[in-house]
Amino acid sequence: MVDVKEVLVRYLKGFRRTAIFAITTQCNCRCIMCDIYKKPIRLISMKDAMKVLDFLFENKFLIVYFTGGEPTLHPNIVQMVGYANQLGLVTTMTTNGTASRDIIMQLTDSGLFLLSVSFDHWDASLCEKIRGHKSIQTKQEETIKNCKEVGLRTYTLTFLNSYIVRDKVEKMVRYVNRRLGVPFGFCYPVKSDASHYPIGENLSEEDLSFQNLRRSVETILSLKRSGSAIANLGTYIEDILRFHERKPPNFYCKGGEDVIYIDWLGNVYPCFIKEKLFNVLNGEEAQFLKDVACSDCLTNCFREPSILAQPSFLPLLIKEIPYSYTTRKLFI
Repeated sequence: MVDVKEVLVRYLKGFRRTAIFAITTQCNCRCIMCDIYKKPIRLISMKDAMKVLDFLFENKFLIVYFTGGEPTLHPNIVQMVGYANQLGLVTTMTTNGTASRDIIMQLTDSGLFLLSVSFDHWDASLCEKIRGHKSIQTKQEETIKNCKEVGLRTYTLTFLNSYIVRDKVEKMVRYVNRRLGVPFGFCYPVKSDASHYPIGENLSEEDLSFQNLRRSVETILSLKRSGSAIANLGTYIEDILRFHERKPPNFYCKGGEDVIYIDWLGNVYPCFIKEKLFNVLNGEEAQFLKDVACSDCLTNCFREPSILAQPSFLPLLIKEIPYSYTTRKLFI
């Protein structure tokens, strides 16, 4: 496993980039907020995955975030995590919660640094409606329990769905913190018809309306300020509100420059919604964007890691410290 002190040393040496690496389209859920399951099943080979990970190391990436589809369905996911750790990359992953205890143990042994587990509601029937998977809530809670038992850092990741917005999000945070005993994290709704990562096709205007989401975001920020264990950056949560108030953000997204999305074919994109930059596996020249300061959307898996490469990182870090006391064990 990558040592936290080693991570700091690598950061000081200029390793500050993050890659979101989708290793497969395969998924055993049919989520209302993600349409990737509609794509033909594709997965990257272990050989090509190693080439991608080598590329990340050579280009001073610090973090690789394995995703899919459902990444734990890839037959080589444990080996990928192990190889990334050999290179000194910090490995993180999101699972929909269907991973077996055996896979959780293997990922822990291979050095996985952090796992987020999707969790949508305290009501089991609504979880099934959101995910399209029978008994999904029971499986997710079991996965969280397994992570805690084997000592794997974990938190829940909740899509801000229409069943918890407005006045129900506080109950959700309390359920996760007190009943499950882990920090709460959330994904902000995004809709894109981009062919490389289709998301939100089934979301309605009501699902995406900030008027419906505002109270939830304000509540989450208030709970974080008062000591609830919330994994998202406080400055990012503030920026959601600032975005809709047309105010400058605390920090801009660096998608395409310091944060990238790589798919199962080795194609590199700035994010889920923008066009391809180059391909890692075809011998194409790496063409990262420069001087990116984007605020076109609020996708947290690109915006939040962008903070690592901000010119104003130190002041932002100092501002973030009071927010982060209850979640410090996720990162230290």
